[in-house]
Amino acid sequence: MYSLFYVLSNQHGEEFAPVRCNEQTIMRLVRYFEDVVTENKLSALVIEGRCPNGDRARESERLAILAEVARQLYLFTCDGDCNTRTWNPEATQRLSILEECDYHAIETGPFILVMDQRFCGVLASYALPDDGKNHPRTYEMIWTFDPNAVFTAIEYLMARINAQRPHERLRFGSVLNASTPHSVSLRLALSLTTKLTLLMQHQNELEIAINRISSAISSTLELESILQNAVEEVGIALNARRAALVLWQEGTSKPEGMSVYERPDECDPDPREAASPLDEAASAESGQIADQPVAESNQLPGLLEIPITYRNSVIGVLAIEDDSPGRVWEDEELLMAQTVSDQLAVAISHARLFRQVSTQAMTDALTGLYNHRYFQERLEREMKLADRNNDQVSLILLDIDHLKRINDSHGHRSGDNALCHVATVMQSSVREVDICARYGGEEFVLILPQCGRDGAIAVAERLREAIASTNLPKIGQVTASVGVATYPYAAKSKEELIEMADRAMYLAKAAGRNRVRTLMHHQYSSLNS
Repeated sequence: MYSLFYVLSNQHGEEFAPVRCNEQTIMRLVRYFEDVVTENKLSALVIEGRCPNGDRARESERLAILAEVARQLYLFTCDGDCNTRTWNPEATQRLSILEECDYHAIETGPFILVMDQRFCGVLASYALPDDGKNHPRTYEMIWTFDPNAVFTAIEYLMARINAQRPHERLRFGSVLNASTPHSVSLRLALSLTTKLTLLMQHQNELEIAINRISSAISSTLELESILQNAVEEVGIALNARRAALVLWQEGTSKPEGMSVYERPDECDPDPREAASPLDEAASAESGQIADQPVAESNQLPGLLEIPITYRNSVIGVLAIEDDSPGRVWEDEELLMAQTVSDQLAVAISHARLFRQVSTQAMTDALTGLYNHRYFQERLEREMKLADRNNDQVSLILLDIDHLKRINDSHGHRSGDNALCHVATVMQSSVREVDICARYGGEEFVLILPQCGRDGAIAVAERLREAIASTNLPKIGQVTASVGVATYPYAAKSKEELIEMADRAMYLAKAAGRNRVRTLMHHQYSSLNS
């Protein structure tokens, strides 16, 4: 048996241009047809075909209201063996349930037909084959108010009713005669057409927004850019008052970061008003409320929260807030937010992996400090910045004293402990703008932007004392010899700066170790002469 979509397309193909849309849009269009009956109190013949797989309370109530207004309602549906069915419609005097064991094999999409003395129309849909990529199901849909097409649908559906319930033929014929259009209301047809057109336009806008968001978050691997681009596009597409994207730290429920969008025309809120849910999310980032992931919730009007889930773990939440009176999030808007959430989950995972790989490429595995390659690149960058700003940059190079003796006497594990001890002291003894790196072997370097010779010597002395102040297990005291050089007053190039710091460090060793030494340019020149 053919579907209603096929019958109409086959017999009236030249009159239709099928439109592609998702399941949420199809069901909204079906409800628009139902609204024509209930809002205008049409004593109409209504024939629907769909699987009862929605919310039981809401769908059953809507069906009961429709059956109460309509002259007669016929519902083609699947039988109780259907796995997707979530509730069982109950037949009444005005509601006839027509269960078909092969319903899903015949009809892959919902349909509805409405016929009244003032109005007639039909909508049919067909589900396109699944692409196997877990994308939302796509449908082709047609609708018309042409009486000829509506009567074609009536003849086809009457045959299906007669095949299942021959005794229903007389009543169906009576209802059909009473519902045959005499003078079609252009107002009803125009009103429904306008609603259908606006819905399709809105869906198209949301699809364009999804594509734009997908392009934005796939164009970069920088996590901050991904989050900000996504939250701004979602906020604009849904015309939200505010939107926020909170990302949890990996393996925890503690916020790692938060990106926020606010509608540009939003006036400054009255501080006396109660804090919004997104304000609470912002407080969570500061640790002011419980650090637990936010679950999806629609308890508050205008608030939509979609968990961002990757491999069954919640890694963040997309929260959207709109305070427009009577704001209800439509199904296609929910689908859009969920689609963005799914895309974000993958993008965030890729960005984190990129960040991890990038970090591994520029850090020393043992100490966690930057490695030699990154040091060279960063020193060159800082020296160019110093030239541009007419500023200074200093370099400290230190070498652990007698590390070979430690390795030979206590083993390489103890030597590694000494290296890690020096790295920890360096990180805890410098400013955030300073760059600590392992130069190689037992040598470490420290770049001090915007720091002159005297300041660098003070840092080096403080660093030397901190290293020597702790006794390590098995080893005891660890000391370091430190060399200091400054650009541009002492050294004139990157190579010369490193060489001067290295020469100064060897002067410290020659002077008895556990010392700080520095070289001026004339001293460096005399050493080379």
